[in-house]
Amino acid sequence: MAIAGIDVGGTFTDVFIRDRDRDSWVVHKAPSTPPDFSRGFMSGLEQALAKAEVSPGEVERLVHGTTVATNCILTRRGARLGLVMTEGFRDVLYIGVGWRPRMYDLDMDPVEPLFLAPRRRSLGVRERMDAQGQVVTPLDEEHLRGVAQNLVEEQGAQVLVVCFLHAYANPAHERRAREVLNAMYPELDVTLSSDVLPRRREYRRLVVSGFDGYVKPVVTSYLRGLVEELGSAGVAGPLHIMQSHGGVGGVGNIIERPVNTVLSGLAAGVIGAANVAASAGFPDCISLDMGGTSTDVALIRGGRALISNDGSFADYPLNIPMIDVQTIGAGGSSIAYVDEGGALKVGPQSAGADPGPACYGRGGEEPTVTDAGFVLGYLNPETFAGGLDLDIGKSRHVIEKKIAKPLGLGLLEAALGIQAIVNNNMAQTLRLVSIKRGHDPRDFALIAFGGAGPLSAGKLAEAASIGTILVPPAPGVLSAMGLMLAPIQHEAMTSFEVAAAEASLDELRARFSELDESCRAKMREDGVDPDDAAVEYRTEMRYVGQSHELEVTISPRDAQAIGGASRAFHDAHQRAYSHCDKDAPTEFVTLRSVHFKVSEESTLLAESAANGAEAPAPRHRQACLDSAAGLEDVPVYHRDDLPVGFEWTGPAIVEQADTTTLVYPGHRARMDSFRNILIDVPVGDSAHT
Repeated sequence: MAIAGIDVGGTFTDVFIRDRDRDSWVVHKAPSTPPDFSRGFMSGLEQALAKAEVSPGEVERLVHGTTVATNCILTRRGARLGLVMTEGFRDVLYIGVGWRPRMYDLDMDPVEPLFLAPRRRSLGVRERMDAQGQVVTPLDEEHLRGVAQNLVEEQGAQVLVVCFLHAYANPAHERRAREVLNAMYPELDVTLSSDVLPRRREYRRLVVSGFDGYVKPVVTSYLRGLVEELGSAGVAGPLHIMQSHGGVGGVGNIIERPVNTVLSGLAAGVIGAANVAASAGFPDCISLDMGGTSTDVALIRGGRALISNDGSFADYPLNIPMIDVQTIGAGGSSIAYVDEGGALKVGPQSAGADPGPACYGRGGEEPTVTDAGFVLGYLNPETFAGGLDLDIGKSRHVIEKKIAKPLGLGLLEAALGIQAIVNNNMAQTLRLVSIKRGHDPRDFALIAFGGAGPLSAGKLAEAASIGTILVPPAPGVLSAMGLMLAPIQHEAMTSFEVAAAEASLDELRARFSELDESCRAKMREDGVDPDDAAVEYRTEMRYVGQSHELEVTISPRDAQAIGGASRAFHDAHQRAYSHCDKDAPTEFVTLRSVHFKVSEESTLLAESAANGAEAPAPRHRQACLDSAAGLEDVPVYHRDDLPVGFEWTGPAIVEQADTTTLVYPGHRARMDSFRNILIDVPVGDSAHT
């Protein structure tokens, strides 16, 4: 029997097949097929199964990381929404919070996601709750029916999003509204803000709920179609989907709350990186996932990815639990250009998978980072991405025409400039997740993966003063491997705005009990016995009078749970802001229950004993690492030929099916017992000044 992980990115679809019977695994990369990503999904799976000599019927479980929800929002091709608001508050979306990231830009576009629904599709209904959840004005059901009829029958709304004032404190009106709307339009999806984000701040609650409704028809259609195609192909095992918080869930649960998949693709890579790095003895690391379109960077402490409840997506607030990942538009397909001021820029525009870099020969006329890699000799056209039919002459032509000549540079200088710019862009993001958050990068290893990550890692480590680089055995498909390492996980949240001094332990336990029952139902739907799941309890707290919260763990079964949570909050405040006031009163804001079942594939990398074999003599290829030296002979190894314990010094190139690793001059590399490549980067104290 086998398990498959499939991560669909903007440029490539990565497949990882784990054959349990043979205790082996196979990786495969196939081009993605936007806008119909299911074609690339199915063809990549079929090719990988053939390579692994595994029949579709032997796949007992398939885990998928998807960018469908992400692309739906970015391309603004979601459902036609109708917003049902409390009367007098129909303009919540359009007013926003009054935030202007560029204060003096008179032509700045609105930062609110106004594409969700124009004002004419945001209507108020007579009803009102106060902040304590007490009814001020009963729900006027006749008025609600009239509003719904206007939105659906006159304005063509496909999904209704109900966001009433203070519904987080008492969801009764929203739930009754859903009953009325379902009776009127049984086939229409209805999203309730109290289900999606049961907490105060109505603008943020509306945005997350709006995104949920916006992507729901698209995600539902994609996943149901995928299930049908898998069934037709003979795959009988269940399909699980990666969620933004790093856990996976079954299709039925995902369709119910699809907004949780907005960062699905990003989360898988961090989960895989944390597992591989911890196994190799580096529980504190920074993951660098550089693909064809973007680069994702995340901080990992103690072998676990950091989770944020205060995240964002494309500058829009997305206050759901998600792995804290910083994304930059820098990848192998990022386009290089000379701007109007004569400066060389790289990204965030991307050539994607189609037409892709110029060397793909699919009509791309813009130079990219990948084109520069071929011109410099770093990449091998015979093995790149499974042996695509490439035209390296086209790479030279577009870089010469659009970069070298306009800047008065030689071809190699221009290509090196492209590499330097994209590396500098990524180095800024590394500093954002480390130095700017109070972490010393010298305390972390850099785990480089993705199709392009190991190629740039050396220069990034030098720039960020990181002394160790880890390149996992299958870096190009680590995200696909991470999918199989992720736990089946479900969460539930509720508002609980009570001062710690006034909180009742019985009430706290009762609220967590309600959350637990919701999570147990979801775990059962995914085929997990609730008794087999581990449980964590968390609460957001703040000092009385603060407007922002910090999340800490809590043990509701402990008689000292409330006092323990307050002490944990003081400690968290000290870590986050370098100060705390242990005499100041605290208050609870939200409660969250997390149920998860650890993957049976808790690790996919077995430790190997050093075999003492000598590495074969390397081949050599002309490559340029310095403009003054030009092209020079650089040793080239095939990774499968390198034995455990082998050591070598850069410059050197290591090739494998899914990526290329560049060991820069002066860097020392070795193959560890997990078959990771560990690279020691010389970093002096002067680099930190």
